[in-house]
Amino acid sequence: RTANPEAAVALLAIVGQSAGALTCYPVGVLSDGYMNGRRKPFVYTACILLAIGNIGLLLCKTLPQMIGVCALLGAANGMYLTMDTSLAVDTLDIEVENDDGLMCDIDEEVEGDENQEIKSILHDKKVTNHDHGAAQLLGVWGVFGFIGSALGPLIGGTALLVLGNISSSNGAVVSDSSTAGSNMGGVFSSSPFYKIQGYEALFSLSAFYFFCSALSLGLVRKKGV
Repeated sequence: RTANPEAAVALLAIVGQSAGALTCYPVGVLSDGYMNGRRKPFVYTACILLAIGNIGLLLCKTLPQMIGVCALLGAANGMYLTMDTSLAVDTLDIEVENDDGLMCDIDEEVEGDENQEIKSILHDKKVTNHDHGAAQLLGVWGVFGFIGSALGPLIGGTALLVLGNISSSNGAVVSDSSTAGSNMGGVFSSSPFYKIQGYEALFSLSAFYFFCSALSLGLVRKKGV
């Protein structure tokens, strides 16, 4: 424990956000300039680090240890958010319809002396006719991201409340008559602190979700990402 929990939480938040901000740009440069635009390896790495970091929070005993883990979590989160958005954009199939009604990929190699001119024309058609479809797909991606962000606190908060704030192990309810009516009939403890079991469930769930996020990348079939 620390003498000033509010200041400690603020410090951990600053460390995490700063680490994430410092990671975003270098990861993008590394992906574009040295990995041929590949995103998946960075997302896999970020998911592994985030899962390890959440489990590591349970093992911390001192504030410096928490600072180190939060720096790791912030850096991994910066990597994850950058590559997650890039991957969503890269996997949008950019196709245009030529004068014969056939579909062709804008990145498909076009033979002949007018290669660059043809690509420029295809690009202009794509911008004119297909931006709306791309915006819709990104909108769907954003909606599902919002659903996860909404369900996460609901599930995690419930787990923390049920497992971290229950009655004592001998079956006696830890509450008094003044709070029995406000804590669901005395089922939950009136203590302002949660038990370690609640945090174990919370951070284990978080690590499990990042593991599932990494597995879901297998559904992305586009090559080269």
